[in-house]
Amino acid sequence: MIIQLEKPTLRRKDMDAVLQTMADEKIGPGELTQQFITLLKNYMGDVDFVFALRDRYHALSYALTAIGVGKGSVIGVSALSPKFYVDVANTLGATLQIFDVDPETGVLSFEEISRYDTSMLSALLLYEPYGNIPSDSAWNSLGLPIVEDITESFASVYNLRKAGSVGNIVVCSFEESCIVSTAGGSAILTDDAEIGSSLETLLEYSYPYLALPSMNAALGVVQLSQLDKNLKKRRSILDTYRNALMKTRHTQFGIQDIDFEINGYGFVAILDSKPSIAQQFALRYEVATEMAFPQTVISDSLEAFERFPYAIPCATRGVRFPLYPFLGNQQIIQIEKVISHLP
Repeated sequence: MIIQLEKPTLRRKDMDAVLQTMADEKIGPGELTQQFITLLKNYMGDVDFVFALRDRYHALSYALTAIGVGKGSVIGVSALSPKFYVDVANTLGATLQIFDVDPETGVLSFEEISRYDTSMLSALLLYEPYGNIPSDSAWNSLGLPIVEDITESFASVYNLRKAGSVGNIVVCSFEESCIVSTAGGSAILTDDAEIGSSLETLLEYSYPYLALPSMNAALGVVQLSQLDKNLKKRRSILDTYRNALMKTRHTQFGIQDIDFEINGYGFVAILDSKPSIAQQFALRYEVATEMAFPQTVISDSLEAFERFPYAIPCATRGVRFPLYPFLGNQQIIQIEKVISHLP
């Protein structure tokens, strides 16, 4: 049987929590939504403003609007950012200015931004792929408002600095494959009083229709309570894969610093060969894989190597492997063997 690429971390407690909301006939936004928000606030360091919405698209749109992005604005993003960022920007009447990624982190390059005339930018939208977060802590020196998307980096820590510590406003999605899943949903978080007040005004009438339902929040409440256990398992699996990849000529995507506590969102190998060959090899041994960056903001510009010398190899040769807490020991061994013998 083929080992699935993704599988939601759903235990009996999660199922019981959802069923209880149905039995209580309280499936819409309510007490559990607020409980999820409170737990999220506490985990992120007692953030002043938290709004739980039903999807990442609206969360990003409202977050950008709250920092003043609108018609004619220019948003700086990394070349590996998901393509739907273009749609979000277009909806607001804004455009994207695309920069290469940092070769160490895979996040928007601070060096690239520093060399650019930042007066031409309205804001930055930081995408943090596969658990990686910025290694540079001087982002505020740029004088630009920053939306930090920690959907994939939630719970990662670098030198005691958690994901979410760079942005003036933070967005985190909780989709099926995320570290914490509500089967769809996102949160907007900020400590900035002015931005928080702006969000309250923007959401004053629409929030009842956009707020995360209790049925979804019930999943989040249980999963946040199990977060440490799940992170430990994810990190252990990632270490196994990392050691296996070191036996090959291929490289791991992202930060390798021993001070980096990655969340184990996923494992990506940047191949020194054709991805199709490696994927066929993995499938022969019943391990599902997928290109790590199938749809990015530069998907139509993969020949522009001179502009994006670090991002393009990731987009064209990055392959991800199954990594989730429900992998059994034999499955982990099976994937480990595939990784250690990648052609």
